[in-house]
Amino acid sequence: MTYNLKGVICADEDAQIYRHFGMAAVCPGDIRQALAENPAGETFVLEVNSGGGSVYAGFEMYSLLRGATVPTRAEVQSLAGSAASVVLMGADVAVASPVGQVMIHLPRTSTEGSQTEHRESVQMLEAVTASIIAAYEHKCRKKTSAAALRRMMERETFLTAQEALDAGLLDEIIGVDEGASAKPMRVFNAAGSLPDIDRLRAAYLAERKSPSAWKCADDGAPPPPVSNFNTAARARAIALAEAGIYQTII
Repeated sequence: MTYNLKGVICADEDAQIYRHFGMAAVCPGDIRQALAENPAGETFVLEVNSGGGSVYAGFEMYSLLRGATVPTRAEVQSLAGSAASVVLMGADVAVASPVGQVMIHLPRTSTEGSQTEHRESVQMLEAVTASIIAAYEHKCRKKTSAAALRRMMERETFLTAQEALDAGLLDEIIGVDEGASAKPMRVFNAAGSLPDIDRLRAAYLAERKSPSAWKCADDGAPPPPVSNFNTAARARAIALAEAGIYQTII
């Protein structure tokens, strides 16, 4: 079966909030369910079109693919950026369209507080960086060193399909014979920032004034229709969220 990993990579509890505001989002629970529904023995194909998101959600998706009981194949149709590039590494076979790209960079977070709290954030980011490099290095099979991968992450590097193949991050390019030179067309879209989930959550709760409606959503049932839907208010909420400071992402 085929599953499209499109939009923001987020935690399970945040997926409904992103979707409520009309944003594409994928959480580990989606991948877990898709793998469970995949027919035995049939290859699970993950179409990747994402600029990334939550690093820990990406780690969980990576681990789910690595532990899958069926063959797995990830296909980059447009961009596997940030956390999505880590997910890509979890598939048995990673491929890309000739115009697909892989983007890698250092993890990010925001910290408030004392010097101790900032040092703790630096230590956490170093640990996350090491984990990301471990995923890349395992896939590369010594084609690219850990030191070279880190330098590319520090520069926030966009790799064409051919460059990602040469680095060992991909196994093949779709429709291109082995050894042939791919010439991906130039594109001008880049991975953008993620909206602040805390601000979206606040707007989401404000829109659902009834406590029973929120409880219903928590229980997993579809939320009731919102009769006093305000398009302008929602647009303002999204604009505010997109201008915010973001969670730990890669």
